[in-house]
Amino acid sequence: MFIFKSNRGSSVIVYCISLTVLLAISSLVADVGVMVVEKNRLVNAVDASVLAGAQELIYNPQQAGSKARDFIARNGIDPSSIHVEVNETQTGLRVTAEKNVRFFLAPVLGFNSTTVSASASAVVLPVSGVTGARPFAIEDQELVFGETYVLKAGSGNNGNFGPVELGGNGAHVYYNNIINGYSGRLFVGDSIQTEPGNMSGPTEQGVETLLMNCSHYPRCTYDHFEPDCPRVITVVIVDSLDVNGRATVHVTGFASFFLEGVAGSGNQSIVTGKFVRSVTSGEVSETQHDYGLYGVKLME
Repeated sequence: MFIFKSNRGSSVIVYCISLTVLLAISSLVADVGVMVVEKNRLVNAVDASVLAGAQELIYNPQQAGSKARDFIARNGIDPSSIHVEVNETQTGLRVTAEKNVRFFLAPVLGFNSTTVSASASAVVLPVSGVTGARPFAIEDQELVFGETYVLKAGSGNNGNFGPVELGGNGAHVYYNNIINGYSGRLFVGDSIQTEPGNMSGPTEQGVETLLMNCSHYPRCTYDHFEPDCPRVITVVIVDSLDVNGRATVHVTGFASFFLEGVAGSGNQSIVTGKFVRSVTSGEVSETQHDYGLYGVKLME
């Protein structure tokens, strides 16, 4: 007698097992993807918050930690999971945060949630390279915050009044650089040319435009200004302006000044500004002399 056994039952069992394994793998892949996305969001939020807090170290160091904490909390992070630490010299801070990520499909396998974390540190350092410098220069010296300095003189030394040539010479280039800042990159150690001649017309028009472009309310002052105020300009520090006519000078640093205005008439246009502490985007260096203009560096 022959007995025929059907394989149909075995196939169903194998099919069910395979389907269960496939569903389990799919659920894990889907939830791992969710975890990765949330991890990346947390990393981006932490990086942004530490940069925001580090910039505040320059303007209001007592509020730097609070600003970093508030910034990341606005990104949906539980405030109780955020830890902010400012270093003793108030030149850097570190932000650490955690976020609980709930799974959608993995609970069928006993995995309900996981915790992702991220941390980052940032420091503020003197800048050694910038974009957007204005075509004014002052000689290398010890600067005092809040003091008024002449950025362009009314009477020149050997034909030089303070302006420098950035990206080309002539009144049109000079005027455009006053309004918009030099589009090229300048670095400490670069050699640049002085721009001889008074050019009182372009000077007055350019400076007056910057003064009028401040739309903040209340109006910015040297001791209370918005970081993006057009009256806060980056000026080149050079080794010397005691040169004859168009001549080569060397960049030793960069500083920020709050434009007070332009005075005088005719060939006696004098531009003055108060020396302020400020933050800009640019290359930074631990060995660069501190002229009060800083950049923020993300450490990790």
